[in-house]
Amino acid sequence: MVIKNIKPKKPKSFFRSIVTVLIISILSISLARVVLANILATSGQQLAAANQKVEILNEENQKIENEISKLESLSRVERLAKKKGFVKTKNVEILSPNVPIANK
Repeated sequence: MVIKNIKPKKPKSFFRSIVTVLIISILSISLARVVLANILATSGQQLAAANQKVEILNEENQKIENEISKLESLSRVERLAKKKGFVKTKNVEILSPNVPIANK
């Protein structure tokens, strides 16, 4: 009769594989966290730059609207009209046509 040496499986290999998987998982999660933090940081910088540009454009828009208001003011229009030789009328007459202007 031949007796074979039967070696039982070592439980250390099972625990070793679990530890290896856990280490790989932790490293993967850490790497993903670093990548996502980098993406968020650059996105935040781009958002801040865009907000700053919006503020600048809003200020420019306000300046342009103020300039338009100045140019359209009645006192300026009256001054330019006098400069070009226009005079203020004393009475205004409204003419209404006796016949219709367009046929229906």
